[in-house]
Amino acid sequence: MRVYLDNNVLVDIEQGIFKVEDFLAQSNTKYYYSDAHLGELLEARGNSKVSQEGRLDLISRICGQNCILSGVLNDPEFIQKDVREMYRIADTPLRSVINSMAAKGANIFEKVRIELDFESRQFNNESPEKVLGIIDERMKEKLGIGLIPYLLSSEAFGGKVLYYTLLNIIDAANYWGDDKTDHSEVARLYDASHAYSAINCDALVTSDRGMMAKVKAIYSFLGIKTKVLSVKEYLSGGKA
Repeated sequence: MRVYLDNNVLVDIEQGIFKVEDFLAQSNTKYYYSDAHLGELLEARGNSKVSQEGRLDLISRICGQNCILSGVLNDPEFIQKDVREMYRIADTPLRSVINSMAAKGANIFEKVRIELDFESRQFNNESPEKVLGIIDERMKEKLGIGLIPYLLSSEAFGGKVLYYTLLNIIDAANYWGDDKTDHSEVARLYDASHAYSAINCDALVTSDRGMMAKVKAIYSFLGIKTKVLSVKEYLSGGKA
C-alpha cells in the first residue's frame, strides 16, 4: 500500500500528537514524500520552532528514499532519492516560482465568492462528491458561465495548475473557506501540490479537516481513486 502523508501530519508527529511508531507499525505500507514537503520545510527555515534537520530525519525515517517527483504539468513519478539530496536540489532560485504563482492567484476569486452568494456553514454540510457540481451550477446561474468544463478541456489547466485552480474555486465558493492571511495563497498552492503528488498513491492522510473535504471534492470530480483519510481513520484501518 502506498501512502502519502500531508505535511501537517509530520508537524503533528513532531508535536507529539501522534507517534511515528504508529505509522511504522502499519504492515505492507510504503510512505512517500514529495518536493512539496521540502518546499514547506524551506519556507519554515526562519522559524525557530521548526528543526530543518529534525524534519529531514523524520521524513527519512518514515519514507526512506521513496520520493514522488512532479513538475507543474508533469505526471507524478515514483523515484528513489535521499531526502537530503532532494532538499539541496529544492533550495534553488526555482523555489521563488511558488511565491510568484501564489501572488498572481491572490484575490482573483474574491469577486466570485461575493457573486456566488454561498453561506459557508450551510455549504459545508454538502458531501464533497457534490461540491464542484453545485459550484458549477451556481456559476452558470449567477455568472452565466460554465467554468469547470472549460478548465477540464483546456490544455492550459493541466497538472498542479488544475488542482490549484480548483482549490481556489472551492475556496471562493466558501466551502471550508480559508481565513485570509499573508500566507494563505502560498498554503493553498502547497495543498494543491500535495493533492496532486498523491494521486498515484492508495491513500492521502491529513489532519486538516478542511483540506480533506476539498481534496475529496476534487478527487471525486476528477475520478481519482486515492482515498483521503484523517489520521484516526488511517490508523484505525479506514474506520472513522
